[in-house]
Amino acid sequence: MASMEKSVARTGQATATLRYAAAGLAFASQLIHLLVLPSEFVARPLNGSIMFLVAVCQGILAASLLVGPGKWMVRFGILVNVCVVLIWVIRRFVEFSPVAGFPRLPMEPLDLAATVAETLLLVLLFGIAREIKQKQSRIDG
Repeated sequence: MASMEKSVARTGQATATLRYAAAGLAFASQLIHLLVLPSEFVARPLNGSIMFLVAVCQGILAASLLVGPGKWMVRFGILVNVCVVLIWVIRRFVEFSPVAGFPRLPMEPLDLAATVAETLLLVLLFGIAREIKQKQSRIDG
């Protein structure tokens, strides 16, 4: 019985470490988006609006991760970060016609740092989702 309690305590500590690391990455991503926001909003208002929305979502996700997210918030975080990373990759590597109004963007250091943080955040969010699912199956089973 004592070994099971130690195992549960270690699992809880590992989950907390994952959550805090993920919250740090989400806050870092939010900060980078907010740093780039003014110049982006002046140059391309639609992109700036989307960047602001992403920063708000990352902030909500980070705050939720600090207090213990539910499965829906983790899913929301996965969805947001998958979309952001895919949009970043498409906008940097795919050439659209000039008529579409979406030229291929250059790779800038802050954009790359945010994307790396979001990719690492995705890995951690999948780990947190797995932990939540295992915890739920222990409770149900």
